[in-house]
Amino acid sequence: MALTVPTLLVILYLPGYLVLRRLAVLRMQALAAAPAVGSAMIGTLVVVYHVTGLPWNLLTAALGAVVLVGAAVGAVRLMHRIRPPRLSETRTPIWWPVIIAVGLAFLISAQAMLRGFDGLDTPMQASDGVWHLNAAAYVRQDQNAYPVGSLAPMYWGQVHYYPTGWHALVAILPADVPTSANLVALIGACLVWCLGCASLLSACVPPTSRRIRDALPLLSGIIASAIATAPFVLLTTLWPYGWSVCLLPGVIALLLVARPQRGYRRGSVWPLGGIVAVVLAAMGAAFVHGASVFNLAVLGVPAMLLVLLHEVRRRWRQGGRSRSALIGVAVVVCLGLLAGGSVFADQLVMLARFTRPGAMLGNTMLEAWRDSPMISAIPDRGMGASGLSALSVLGALVALATHRHRWAALCAPLALVILAASVMTHTPLSILASPWYMQKARILPLLEIPVLVLAATAVEWLCAQARSRTGRLRVVAAALSVASPILLVVNTLGREGIHERVTAVAYQPARSAWTVMLAPGEADFIRRSAELIPEDAMVLGQPTNGSAYYWSLTGRQVVYPSLRPYAEPDRRYVSGHAAMMRVDPQVCQALDRLGAHYYYTDADRSEGGASAGGKTPQWPNQLNFVPESQLTPVATDGTHTLWLISGCGWTS
Repeated sequence: MALTVPTLLVILYLPGYLVLRRLAVLRMQALAAAPAVGSAMIGTLVVVYHVTGLPWNLLTAALGAVVLVGAAVGAVRLMHRIRPPRLSETRTPIWWPVIIAVGLAFLISAQAMLRGFDGLDTPMQASDGVWHLNAAAYVRQDQNAYPVGSLAPMYWGQVHYYPTGWHALVAILPADVPTSANLVALIGACLVWCLGCASLLSACVPPTSRRIRDALPLLSGIIASAIATAPFVLLTTLWPYGWSVCLLPGVIALLLVARPQRGYRRGSVWPLGGIVAVVLAAMGAAFVHGASVFNLAVLGVPAMLLVLLHEVRRRWRQGGRSRSALIGVAVVVCLGLLAGGSVFADQLVMLARFTRPGAMLGNTMLEAWRDSPMISAIPDRGMGASGLSALSVLGALVALATHRHRWAALCAPLALVILAASVMTHTPLSILASPWYMQKARILPLLEIPVLVLAATAVEWLCAQARSRTGRLRVVAAALSVASPILLVVNTLGREGIHERVTAVAYQPARSAWTVMLAPGEADFIRRSAELIPEDAMVLGQPTNGSAYYWSLTGRQVVYPSLRPYAEPDRRYVSGHAAMMRVDPQVCQALDRLGAHYYYTDADRSEGGASAGGKTPQWPNQLNFVPESQLTPVATDGTHTLWLISGCGWTS
């Protein structure tokens, strides 16, 4: 456990940072985008290792990262010959107040999340939690994180594509799977997100001098990044997608600094290196979850069009090779979109056909204003992020009037349109929200990112007015320029409660808004009981009663690692005939072929009096009705029991 956090931080930041610095990316942007580039490196390695038959583990990941960094250094040297960078302009260190602001945002977020966990080794109980925990356990056991087929055990042996960037990272950490998963969630929501927002804000509202008063928009905005609710919601329900969302701000910041440098705004000192950096970071986010493509389309394309429009116009007017290059880039992009559409045609059709019950549009817009969790089971009736939202409205007006950060003023209403489409499910507009499964919580980050930029823009404008105005207007502007950063900080501190509640809902049975699978103390019993059976043992049980957690918690395999019905013949037969074990020899034969000699039961259907009760079976089966005459107890705490299936003739 003591080595897990340093190991995770090194994996996330060191390889990507080294590559980005070689590409002459500014220090702040290089540090914030390092996890995204690191994800691209992980994606490259898992594919290469699958093809070559090499195992995926911490040692091979480290060696592979060294090779990739070395290859990147060599490639950059070749690029230098084509167009050398002005390296002297990238040596400015990160300003210490920025580090303090990021640290405060991290501490505010982390203490809320840790209280919600109620222990770093507590397994998440949201429906997708047991699936992803067991999927990561299979990646760890098989030492294979290839996106096509490595999770076949979770799909009844069938080969499917599923993004494995999150699972590949969790699988190589030196801690048990639940602890590793929770640490990745903690670092993602509290550090990667906040550092990415700091990078984005430093690209948008850089201080005009290294005086604290001139940096108030940047510093207060960095602290306000901890207001965002979506990272907490997504990293306690939808781990892979939530992880990809935390990478977004860092990727967008890279895109913004890829522009040529003018005045005091931050920009690239090596346009070629900046472009390569953006491509690598975007590939990393897409490897973690395919929906990143749509997220980058909503946030990145407007930013790219508005930020780079001047440069595109200039090169187009030059004619000749410059114009041909632009046409070539456009053709390549179109061909890439067509190729991606053809490869993932089935998934795109499935998304287009997906539907979900609608909701009140007015309530959804109010939730967006308050930055609510966007989940009906987790009400948030307070003021929420109203302070941040109010400043963002002013910031949008300033952006449109001054032509600064217009991309954010465009992205915010675009995200609101997609949110509206997600609840207008019986209208043609709903297809706009289909890439996000019409789920408001998935769309919310697309609003939170531009809103934060616009709020910082408003603070920056108020500070500028305080410096330039005279008389009473100067007094009013000065008062507002001081009040607005204070408002952001107070608003940030006021969000701790909802962030703790969002986390606790997925981890603590007594506070859960959904049905749960583990009662308080049940995970500890599972860990203790597993020590009494062989390491290669397999456990039978109703997956919703907690038995499915044996695999991720203890490394003992389970017959049903997910909550869904299985198409594989032996598993299907056992689930439908378990109650007939005493008179049907085929049940024992099927269990013997599976290697399942143990059985787990939970006598408390309420899971210790959980607020929403225990989760019921997800398909009709007889897994709760194995005759006790066929069983011999191995371990019990009075409520939960691990049995040996002695009726089939097994003694161990």
